[in-house]
Amino acid sequence: MKKFAIGLIYILGLTGCASESTVNQSESSAELNTQVNIYDIEDSSFYDDQETFAYYWGVNFTTDQEPSTKLNCRISAFNDKGEEILSVQQIYNVVNNGVAVIYGMGGMPTTTKSKFKEMDSFGAECTKAFNQ
Repeated sequence: MKKFAIGLIYILGLTGCASESTVNQSESSAELNTQVNIYDIEDSSFYDDQETFAYYWGVNFTTDQEPSTKLNCRISAFNDKGEEILSVQQIYNVVNNGVAVIYGMGGMPTTTKSKFKEMDSFGAECTKAFNQ
Protein backbone atom coordinates (compact mmCIF):
# COMPACT_ATOMS: atom_id res chain seq x y z
CA MET A 1 0.00 0.00 0.00
CA LYS A 2 2.81 2.39 0.88
CA LYS A 3 4.54 1.81 -2.47
CA PHE A 4 1.23 2.34 -4.27
CA ALA A 5 0.54 5.61 -2.44
CA ILE A 6 4.03 6.93 -3.18
CA GLY A 7 3.70 5.89 -6.85
CA LEU A 8 0.33 7.60 -7.09
CA ILE A 9 1.73 10.82 -5.60
CA TYR A 10 4.65 10.73 -8.06
CA ILE A 11 2.37 10.16 -11.09
CA LEU A 12 -0.08 12.87 -10.02
CA GLY A 13 2.83 15.24 -9.43
CA LEU A 14 4.22 14.63 -12.94
CA THR A 15 0.87 15.22 -14.60
CA GLY A 16 0.12 18.31 -12.52
CA CYS A 17 -3.02 16.69 -11.07
CA ALA A 18 -1.84 16.49 -7.49
CA SER A 19 -3.14 18.99 -5.03
CA GLU A 20 -1.78 19.43 -1.51
CA SER A 21 -4.84 17.65 -0.10
CA THR A 22 -4.28 14.62 -2.38
CA VAL A 23 -0.69 14.30 -1.19
CA ASN A 24 -1.64 14.71 2.50
CA GLN A 25 -4.46 12.18 2.19
CA SER A 26 -2.17 9.57 0.61
CA GLU A 27 0.52 10.10 3.23
CA SER A 28 -2.08 9.75 6.01
CA SER A 29 -3.39 6.49 4.52
CA ALA A 30 0.13 5.04 4.41
CA GLU A 31 0.68 6.06 8.05
CA LEU A 32 -2.48 4.23 9.17
CA ASN A 33 -1.15 0.89 7.89
CA THR A 34 2.09 1.19 9.86
CA GLN A 35 2.68 -1.46 12.52
CA VAL A 36 3.20 0.15 15.94
CA ASN A 37 5.65 -1.02 18.59
CA ILE A 38 4.15 -2.95 21.51
CA TYR A 39 5.85 -3.38 24.90
CA ASP A 40 4.99 -4.87 28.29
CA ILE A 41 1.89 -6.90 27.44
CA GLU A 42 0.00 -7.46 30.70
CA ASP A 43 -2.75 -10.03 31.27
CA SER A 44 -5.95 -8.30 32.38
CA SER A 45 -8.11 -11.46 32.32
CA PHE A 46 -10.43 -12.17 35.24
CA TYR A 47 -13.39 -14.21 36.44
CA ASP A 48 -16.43 -12.17 37.48
CA ASP A 49 -17.87 -14.02 40.48
CA GLN A 50 -20.26 -11.21 41.44
CA GLU A 51 -22.56 -10.39 38.49
CA THR A 52 -22.03 -12.20 35.19
CA PHE A 53 -20.13 -15.27 36.40
CA ALA A 54 -18.15 -15.08 33.14
CA TYR A 55 -14.49 -15.54 32.23
CA TYR A 56 -13.17 -12.35 30.60
CA TRP A 57 -9.84 -12.26 28.81
CA GLY A 58 -7.66 -9.56 27.34
CA VAL A 59 -4.55 -7.46 27.76
CA ASN A 60 -3.25 -3.98 28.35
CA PHE A 61 0.10 -2.97 26.90
CA THR A 62 2.46 -0.07 26.37
CA THR A 63 3.24 1.49 23.00
CA ASP A 64 5.33 4.35 21.64
CA GLN A 65 2.25 6.21 20.33
CA GLU A 66 0.95 9.56 21.57
CA PRO A 67 -2.02 9.78 24.01
CA SER A 68 -5.47 9.55 22.34
CA THR A 69 -4.11 7.52 19.40
CA LYS A 70 -6.59 4.82 18.40
CA LEU A 71 -5.12 1.43 17.46
CA ASN A 72 -6.65 -1.45 15.52
CA CYS A 73 -5.30 -4.52 17.32
CA ARG A 74 -5.37 -8.28 17.01
CA ILE A 75 -5.00 -9.77 20.48
CA SER A 76 -4.09 -13.44 20.85
CA ALA A 77 -3.90 -15.87 23.76
CA PHE A 78 -1.55 -18.85 23.62
CA ASN A 79 -1.34 -22.08 25.58
CA ASP A 80 1.87 -23.37 27.18
CA LYS A 81 2.83 -25.02 23.85
CA GLY A 82 2.70 -21.65 22.06
CA GLU A 83 -0.47 -22.55 20.16
CA GLU A 84 -3.00 -19.78 19.62
CA ILE A 85 -6.21 -20.70 21.44
CA LEU A 86 -8.10 -17.37 21.31
CA SER A 87 -7.93 -14.20 19.23
CA VAL A 88 -9.98 -11.06 18.87
CA GLN A 89 -9.84 -7.84 16.81
CA GLN A 90 -10.34 -4.72 18.99
CA ILE A 91 -9.81 -0.97 19.00
CA TYR A 92 -7.47 0.30 21.73
CA ASN A 93 -6.88 3.86 22.94
CA VAL A 94 -3.50 5.12 24.10
CA VAL A 95 -3.66 6.96 27.42
CA ASN A 96 -0.93 8.52 29.58
CA ASN A 97 2.57 7.05 29.50
CA GLY A 98 1.80 5.08 26.32
CA VAL A 99 -0.51 2.59 28.07
CA ALA A 100 -3.16 1.20 25.69
CA VAL A 101 -6.59 0.12 26.92
CA ILE A 102 -9.69 -1.26 25.18
CA TYR A 103 -11.72 1.53 23.53
CA GLY A 104 -15.46 1.68 23.07
CA MET A 105 -18.53 -0.06 24.40
CA GLY A 106 -17.64 -3.67 23.45
CA GLY A 107 -15.53 -4.42 26.50
CA MET A 108 -13.51 -7.55 27.05
CA PRO A 109 -14.44 -10.78 25.29
CA THR A 110 -15.52 -13.82 27.28
CA THR A 111 -14.35 -17.40 27.01
CA THR A 112 -14.95 -20.80 28.56
CA LYS A 113 -13.45 -21.92 31.86
CA SER A 114 -11.26 -24.50 30.09
CA LYS A 115 -9.80 -21.94 27.62
CA PHE A 116 -9.34 -19.46 30.48
CA LYS A 117 -7.28 -22.00 32.45
CA GLU A 118 -5.31 -22.94 29.32
CA MET A 119 -4.10 -19.36 28.64
CA ASP A 120 -0.36 -19.05 29.26
CA SER A 121 0.82 -16.00 27.29
CA PHE A 122 -0.49 -13.23 25.04
CA GLY A 123 0.39 -11.36 21.89
CA ALA A 124 -0.72 -8.05 20.36
CA GLU A 125 -0.28 -6.67 16.85
CA CYS A 126 -1.57 -3.16 16.16
CA THR A 127 -1.77 -0.50 13.47
CA LYS A 128 -3.15 3.02 13.77
CA ALA A 129 -6.95 2.77 13.51
CA PHE A 130 -7.87 6.17 12.05
CA ASN A 131 -6.75 9.79 12.01
CA GLN A 132 -7.20 11.79 15.18
